[in-house]
Amino acid sequence: MVDSTPEAEDDAGARWLKALFVLVVTASAGGVALVGDATTGQLLAALGGGFLVSLVLLWYVVRTAGEFTPSRRRGRGGRRR
Repeated sequence: MVDSTPEAEDDAGARWLKALFVLVVTASAGGVALVGDATTGQLLAALGGGFLVSLVLLWYVVRTAGEFTPSRRRGRGGRRR
């Protein structure tokens, strides 16, 4: 039988994945700006916009994924009533 991961490790892993998600989406926007020969101002605007978009996407993904995972209040694998 496999032991479950401690809750602290779950939280740390989730934070790491969220930060990586924001970094990848933000860098993607900057990369597209660089390929398009953007000026410094345009690059900074693309990075800022990419950061804002990544936060909105992260909020949506976390909210949507929460519908498919059991609540911590009920415990893991608990049944809904």
